[in-house]
Amino acid sequence: MTRHSHARGVRMDFASAPDSVRDWANDHLGGDLSAVTDCVGGMSPGPAARLRSSSGRTAFVKACGPELNPVTPELLRDEARILACLPDHPNLPRLLDVYDDGNWVALLIEDLPGAVPDVPWSSDDLRRANDVLSALRPVLDGISADWVPLATENAPIFTDGWKLLADRLDQVDPWWARHHDALAAHAERAAALINGETLLHWDIRADNMIFGDGRDVLIDWGQVRRGADWIDHALLAMDCAMSGASISAATCFARQPDLADRDPSDLIVLMASAAMTLAARSTEEAPPGLPTIVATRARWAENLRRELESCGIR
Repeated sequence: MTRHSHARGVRMDFASAPDSVRDWANDHLGGDLSAVTDCVGGMSPGPAARLRSSSGRTAFVKACGPELNPVTPELLRDEARILACLPDHPNLPRLLDVYDDGNWVALLIEDLPGAVPDVPWSSDDLRRANDVLSALRPVLDGISADWVPLATENAPIFTDGWKLLADRLDQVDPWWARHHDALAAHAERAAALINGETLLHWDIRADNMIFGDGRDVLIDWGQVRRGADWIDHALLAMDCAMSGASISAATCFARQPDLADRDPSDLIVLMASAAMTLAARSTEEAPPGLPTIVATRARWAENLRRELESCGIR
């Protein structure tokens, strides 16, 4: 199993989406669809595609129905709601239209030129990603979104998901049993660290960035949370480890000016709780429509384990 790859599920193609969804996209673009480019990447089982109509208008569409996965339509509803709150900003995507028939949900978003950064992360790409997060911090601070869940109430990867591992140690590599108590001692601090009221993207990964010529955009806003204002920057550092970068999470953490006041041990706390949760959940059956997620969790847990070992947990 390669350590250096973006998360990738199995998507339906846009041609297989319900007629009503395709007709809605066609009507919005004001002409017959002349080009449809299905996209890969991400874990959703629903279609994602770049569209061009005979009128010359373009858009990106993402959609899902509950028969593919019962959770994904709600994530799309959340994303539509937060995108509607975001101001015009070069580092933010622009929502064009929303389709929701009570079952299927679809979003039309501006078609962004560019591509996701490669993994493993390079130093230049990490700098660009950090610049995006820094530029967006004051923007997000100015948005009132009390409906967004608090991380302390809806982020089990850092709050209590890691406790599952204690009952599953016989199902994972013996390393987790040997280091369980040390990891748990760190993980117990995670809930306090993420506590806050600041609007956060919360899903900072390389495949949730589009790097373009003169414009870099943070995409996929379906996982938003409210928490401590530094967490998105820490999640960028964690993605170095999770994606298998040669640049360590600790190095990325230390290089970010927005984290200058943070204790480096805070990163170990977050990685320990996330690693334990991912290792535990890698023992579960895949949920509907997400056949690759178990292997992805296992890969992320293993890569976080390597980072934790480099931080002295052996």
